[in-house]
Amino acid sequence: MINTTKTVSRRMLGMSPTTSAPKSVPAATIAFSFQLMTRAEPPAMVIDTIKSLLRIKSVHDEILIIDNNHTDKALYEPLETFCNALDAEHKVRFYHIDSIAGYKAGALNRALAWMDKRCSHIVVVDSDYEALAHARETMVQAIEAHPEHTLLQFPQFYRDTALGDVHSELNHYFNYHLYRESNRTRALSTGTYAVIRRTHLIHVGGWSGASLTEDAQMGILMHQRGMRSAFIPTVIATGLLPNTLADLLNQRRRWVYGNMQILCRYVAEPVWRRLRGQPQPTAAHIHMPSVTHDADERKRYQWAHLSQLSAWVNFTGLLMWVHAATVMVLLLSLILGNVHTSLLSILAAVYTGYAVFLGRRLWAYLHDQAPLNSQVDSGYQHNLRARVRAWLMHLNFWELGALCWLPVLWGRQKPFVCTPKQKQDQTRTALFHANSAALPKLLLVLNALTAFLVAPFSALSSPVLFACALTVLGLKLLAAKVAFSNYGFAQTAPTQTAVDKPTIRKPAVTPIAAMTDPVINKVSAPSTVSFDNKKTVNF
Repeated sequence: MINTTKTVSRRMLGMSPTTSAPKSVPAATIAFSFQLMTRAEPPAMVIDTIKSLLRIKSVHDEILIIDNNHTDKALYEPLETFCNALDAEHKVRFYHIDSIAGYKAGALNRALAWMDKRCSHIVVVDSDYEALAHARETMVQAIEAHPEHTLLQFPQFYRDTALGDVHSELNHYFNYHLYRESNRTRALSTGTYAVIRRTHLIHVGGWSGASLTEDAQMGILMHQRGMRSAFIPTVIATGLLPNTLADLLNQRRRWVYGNMQILCRYVAEPVWRRLRGQPQPTAAHIHMPSVTHDADERKRYQWAHLSQLSAWVNFTGLLMWVHAATVMVLLLSLILGNVHTSLLSILAAVYTGYAVFLGRRLWAYLHDQAPLNSQVDSGYQHNLRARVRAWLMHLNFWELGALCWLPVLWGRQKPFVCTPKQKQDQTRTALFHANSAALPKLLLVLNALTAFLVAPFSALSSPVLFACALTVLGLKLLAAKVAFSNYGFAQTAPTQTAVDKPTIRKPAVTPIAAMTDPVINKVSAPSTVSFDNKKTVNF
């Protein structure tokens, strides 16, 4: 159960306890545009999300919903009816557009152009993320504590009680990876509940559809132009996990591919600019205050970017290709009766690489203290069993993190695939087959073949390699068992949070003098901004 009574500390707002706070932004100057981009989502789920925002919003905030890239009236007309039935004072606007280019970024750019110009900040909200009671207050406190920041990213958190291992594996990124100080003060956006200054977003040209992860790319563009960001480790909303194992894997595939698109561009573009004698983009190019970083600070930003963009990626793909080629050659040599035991040294090198990968990931999961979980459940114990199961769940994505991003290297584009939210009714047998089909099996096959080749009865017998092959094979089978236990037939429906059902009411707020504040009203960006992905945003 989510505890909605929240006392926010300086550390939870991303500030050091010993660092004096900068000059605050007055709360009266802050107005939010909550922006939901939906595509063929269950109407009841989206309506619950809108209701959660209505419970927390100020009279000066707005809620903007753009349903896009589908034509199923049964999915968007109930949303339109619900929004149109609300009083105008709630400032809820709904739009449906059959087709928008540029993935989610295209819809976000449309929202940026249509939003109320008096709103100082944009809050990106995924269609399944319901705001907790303290969400707006916490966002305002974070903005006051970081008055010069462009982006404040809040964690993604989930309310599915039946998918504990999936939850732990996904939130390892926020609980451990982004929680570290080096990343927390140089955070890239992860999408939902990203709080962004409207004028700064306009200055960088809006959202980019050049990659599948427009959120992370926006963070890079902002940092390149001298803007600042921070991760605020306070849970203010909860969402739903993918309904099936196949959806979970497809979601991870999109994250890996999109982040590697950005990483390749981030590494290659500065080199290309230098070769062509072109200047690097700076804060001065967009009329932002000049920010000068020394070499050490630039290196810290580079490491933070690399760390965050590669969080879902591993670089064992080359080892897998070498492993597969070596196994094929060894099989052929056995068939032809010409045994090449010298190739076993290549397998030894491959398993050394696997061991390094497994050891590093296990070390990280064992050191995950799950600080976010303790915010919403004071009695939560992230014990050794929970950490090992989260690590095993992570191993189901091993092949995806190693191989699915390789087409980025030769410039291949892939479509943006939304994660479905509809529940599926399946028999026990059908569910087992669906889960079995979804899981990557390359390492299972490779290690089964290797164990056969180097078994004690084989001419290529090697007790060490036999033990290595059985170990990886066993870990992959245990990982599959953990995945099946989360997405098994007995999976229960997600538990709703304590803030789901209160009556909608207009919050009482003091009058806002901010509506005449130049920070909100004045936009110094040009009227039209073109982005390098051939999309134009009109403001």
